[in-house]
Amino acid sequence: MKKFLNLRYLTFFIMLVLTSIFTYQAILLDQAYIYDENELMEHVQLLILVLVGIVFFLQAGESKWSMVQSSAASLSFLAYLGLALSFSFIIREMHVTHSEIDWLIFIVDGQGYKIIMVLLWVPLLYKTFQYKDEYIEIVKKAILSPTALFLMAAVACLGGGALFDKEIIVVEYFRFYEEVLEMNGYGFMLMAALSLHKDMVVAVSNERSDAA
Repeated sequence: MKKFLNLRYLTFFIMLVLTSIFTYQAILLDQAYIYDENELMEHVQLLILVLVGIVFFLQAGESKWSMVQSSAASLSFLAYLGLALSFSFIIREMHVTHSEIDWLIFIVDGQGYKIIMVLLWVPLLYKTFQYKDEYIEIVKKAILSPTALFLMAAVACLGGGALFDKEIIVVEYFRFYEEVLEMNGYGFMLMAALSLHKDMVVAVSNERSDAA
């Protein structure tokens, strides 16, 4: 998993570069089209989310957690939760009204999205509840781990983006700020996914040491 840690630093550098380039284009060059629906910034967001899903998928499966066998099931499920979260955001970020494909519009931009989310998350949350005691202990041990800190940063960015999205804050270039905050939020999600394996193994190992 060391390669994941190296990729984490690369991801952070790429996010800095992308943020700088898009800020230059949107504000200094006034190229407002880059943050419109189905334009460059949204495409970058979708690409990042696909990468998040891939990284979580690569960590799903109990065999990937063989070094902490007693917690393999719960940690594998944690990776599946990350995969489901990235899938949910991918559907949310897609805009297909221009496609004129009724069933696709219903699933992505219509009531179908809410139905899919309920069908996906109700069983996942039920399963999560079954592991609640183990997850509470992991949170206690890993609250200041890179994974947790990156997730906090992601929540902060996405929360900030939501303020612009819902027009709670309306200033010049507020749509750009929405998109750049969302892009960086997904970037932090990717860094959290890249940190997950190492941090969870350390957390579980520390938990065992304390129990002993």
